[in-house]
Amino acid sequence: MMSLAQVTRLILFVLLQAGSLSYAERPNIVVILADDLGYSDLGCYGGEISTPNIDALANAGVRMTQVYNSARCCPSRASLMTGLYPTQAGIGDFTTSQPSPDRGPGYQGRLRDDCATIAEVLKPAGYNCYYVGKWHMHHETGPIKRGFDEFYGYTFDHSHDQYDAEYYERLPADRVKEIDASADDFYATDVFNDYAIEFIKQGQKSEKPWLLFLGHSSPHFPVQAPAERADKYDEVYRRGWDILREERFERMQKLGLVDGDHWKLSPRSIVPVDKSAIANGFSGEPNPAWDSLEEDRQLDLARRMAIFAAMVEGVDNGVGQLVSHLKSTGDLDNTLILFLSDNGACYEWGPFGFDGQSRRGETTLRTGDKIREIGQRGTHQSYGSVWANLGNTPFRLYKHFTHEGGISTPFIAHWPKGIGKPNKWVRDPAHLMDILPTLIDAAEATYPQELKGNRITPLEGKSLLPAFMGESLPDRTIGFDHQAAHAIRQGDWKAVYAKRMPHELKWELYNLAEDRCEMNDLAEKDPERVKKMTADWDAWARRVGVIWKPQDNVRSLKTDSPQIANRMLRLEQTVESQSPNGVALAHGGNQHGYALHFINGKPAFDIRINGKVKRLLAEDPVSGTITLTATLSTDTMTLSVDGGDSISQPSHGLIPVQPIDDLSIGLDERTSAGDYKSPNPFNGVVLRHALHATNPEQQR
Repeated sequence: MMSLAQVTRLILFVLLQAGSLSYAERPNIVVILADDLGYSDLGCYGGEISTPNIDALANAGVRMTQVYNSARCCPSRASLMTGLYPTQAGIGDFTTSQPSPDRGPGYQGRLRDDCATIAEVLKPAGYNCYYVGKWHMHHETGPIKRGFDEFYGYTFDHSHDQYDAEYYERLPADRVKEIDASADDFYATDVFNDYAIEFIKQGQKSEKPWLLFLGHSSPHFPVQAPAERADKYDEVYRRGWDILREERFERMQKLGLVDGDHWKLSPRSIVPVDKSAIANGFSGEPNPAWDSLEEDRQLDLARRMAIFAAMVEGVDNGVGQLVSHLKSTGDLDNTLILFLSDNGACYEWGPFGFDGQSRRGETTLRTGDKIREIGQRGTHQSYGSVWANLGNTPFRLYKHFTHEGGISTPFIAHWPKGIGKPNKWVRDPAHLMDILPTLIDAAEATYPQELKGNRITPLEGKSLLPAFMGESLPDRTIGFDHQAAHAIRQGDWKAVYAKRMPHELKWELYNLAEDRCEMNDLAEKDPERVKKMTADWDAWARRVGVIWKPQDNVRSLKTDSPQIANRMLRLEQTVESQSPNGVALAHGGNQHGYALHFINGKPAFDIRINGKVKRLLAEDPVSGTITLTATLSTDTMTLSVDGGDSISQPSHGLIPVQPIDDLSIGLDERTSAGDYKSPNPFNGVVLRHALHATNPEQQR
């Protein structure tokens, strides 16, 4: 016998297929995206910040516990907007005005022509489409160019001063700003909320269904909010992050989010390895205990977090205004509202944050009356890595990383007419790329095969409507990559690779059904599973363009990776190029490895140990058919060209561990083994290569 949810879904499906749903019957859609909001910052996810309006949506809808993002603002936005992985949408790591063709089409730094946005899919289905706030998918592929009818916000950069009224623009360019916010009173979060209501009103007048995408820049740094809004939080945060993390975890248990003993509150996270000034002197060390800090530092940091909380409350106030308007106009019940965050809370840079536009580690300590200047006009501050660790309670790490603290997002769905008012937790794994398929499912839309003369990449995401209505989602593989942080999720299992940590970097393995907070690494106990999952990650990465081989100008040779840990090396390679550039051979990555490559025609041999590179560089450029021979011993590294005299220098010793990244021929497929930016493909042909790794004991 079918459940009520299944019957409802079947009826909806039949109506959609028959094309019998009228404009009035199809839902209006609101997608609200917060920026750098942590997993537990909302009240309905355990936080102490006042978010009654968002909480009310959660209590009358569904909350998901395992929705993933892509670890950073713009890749996540690209994935959400297109239903694809970030590389398939063209923004594999960040937007850029100078994309590198060597990295392939996944790293254009802007939306690709072979993807379709939410607006480009819903407009042909009769929807008016509006966008408010932060775009961050490159201004040359801006919201109007990619299908939205109206826009207010900003299309350049990842963040901006909340008080700078002139910076924010109304598009199309011939539009006159409807909201009259004077420069003295302007605060971007409030104006975004006002424009959300303005565009909803425009949609309601059209008598068509409408989509509003509200992409807040809050609470991304610079943390800024009117001082009086933050005052009520001062005493809350002067209690410190250690107490507040424990209290959040307790509330998460009471709310039913934490369901059983497979959740454990993780210790304070490590501060990522970086320059001492940027890491506030804590590079590679655990974040400090609150009680270890002097009172002046505590007061400064408490105010930063109070400003952050006021920003979140500003987002919540806008949700309240939006819901109130929909109620008063009779549209709330048939409006699908989704609320989520784009990545985990942001650690930049160390426990004390930064203070200044350059973000190079300035940690101005404000005392006395100057504390109240934090977050005001013209300031540019972050709140630091330990408050971010609070935001991601109970998980490890932060934005930029693919551990749970970096890629887990709060996710709320509210649609009384479509899914009822279930007030329940949904525990199926999902991803931001599932949002577009969900909207297609709800809105009687059709995903295009072609758009503006371009073949469109098939959807990667899956509709979440079945999960909203009580059905289980099928198991699938979900891959992750962000600037040398990798992960793959298969069922309950997750393999994850970190970056910028003080310990040896390697693939870790977790059973999330037993260990959601990634406290018990099972990699050594189950090496075969690690081997299979990392091979699956590699296959996924090649399929979606994380790893890209420019086949038109490089012919590479397949080979196995030799065991090189604590071995002497001899490399021989013959290549052909009239003006050689790029990587001819690379093995390893940004911690340990070696590479033979060319710089403006000059042969180079790089050895990387513990992240540091030593290089031999030939004096003269070469061309034609070239044979390189390079060696590494316990005390010397050498390089010779075409059998000539070797150049040499002292080495740092042998490479101490087997690299994670495999051997690449003709380019560096993963993180950079040498001092260059991967993949840095070779512009010629590799004719032959030979590698010999010898135990030093055998030479005695």
